[in-house]
Amino acid sequence: MLCRETEQNMATQILAVVCAWCNRVVVKGPAGAGVTHTICPSCVDWTVTHPTSRAGSTGASDLQELRLPASYFRDDQ
Repeated sequence: MLCRETEQNMATQILAVVCAWCNRVVVKGPAGAGVTHTICPSCVDWTVTHPTSRAGSTGASDLQELRLPASYFRDDQ
């Protein structure tokens, strides 16, 4: 367990941000910074423009088709 004196609020940390797919640095952090991940605009663009290249894809032509159904987020299942 961390002491209150050494515990840091995640919102106050400066992190490097790296694309989880291509490893491109999206936001450079200071030396020794922690790392968090995102999907960079280039990878998102490529994925949207090449929908049939994804494994198991049916080639969704509309971003609405890629959304999870509302029932996915319910705890009562």
